[in-house]
Amino acid sequence: ITGGSGQISGNFTVESVNNLAILLRAGALPAKMTIVEERTVGPGLGQDSIQAGKMATLIATVLVILYMIGTYGVFGLIASIALLVHVCLIFGLMSVLGATMTLPGIAGIVLTIGTAVDSNVLIYERMREESHQGRSLVSALEAGFQRAFATIIDSNVTMLIAALALFALGSGPVRGFAVVFILGILTTVITAVTLTRMLIALWYRWARPKTLPF
Repeated sequence: ITGGSGQISGNFTVESVNNLAILLRAGALPAKMTIVEERTVGPGLGQDSIQAGKMATLIATVLVILYMIGTYGVFGLIASIALLVHVCLIFGLMSVLGATMTLPGIAGIVLTIGTAVDSNVLIYERMREESHQGRSLVSALEAGFQRAFATIIDSNVTMLIAALALFALGSGPVRGFAVVFILGILTTVITAVTLTRMLIALWYRWARPKTLPF
C-alpha cells in the first residue's frame, strides 16, 4: 500500500466490518518474531524410542542376571527369577494404573532393577558371613534373612521418601519417574524378601545341601 491507506469493498454488515477492523489492527505487530527452538511433544514416546527403551531394559536385565549367576550360582539364579517377577509386577501395576510409558519411566525401571538385586546381595552376603562363623546351613540361611531384613527395609524407606518428594514437588516427566520408582520399591520388598525366601526354601528341600552354593 504505497499511499498508506486502503479500502476493502463488499457487502458487509456493521458487525463484520468491526470484526475485520479489529483483526487488521491486531495483525500489525511492531516486533519481529525469532524462532529460538521448535519442538513437538506428545504424551508418550514414539515407536523408535519405545523400542530403544525396551532394548536398554532388556540388556540391563540380562547383564544383571549374568553377574548374579556368575557370582552366587544357584542363589544368583533364584535372584534372577525374583528379578524377572519384579519387572513383570511393575509393568502389570503400570497397566492397571493406566500409566503411559515414557523415557523417565524406563529409567525408573532400570534403576529399580539395580535396587532389587542389591537387596538380594545384602541377604546373600549376610548368609556368607554367618556361614563363615561356623553356623549350620539352615541357621545361616535363616540368620541371613533376619539380619538383612532391617537393612533392606531402612534403605527402601529412605528411597521411598525421596520418591514421594519427587512425586509431590515435581511435574511431568519427574512425576512419571517417581511413580515407576515407587512401584519398583514396593515390588522389591515382595520379590527380594518374600519370593526369594520361598524359592530358597524349595531349593533346600529338593537339594538337601550341606554348604552354601557360593
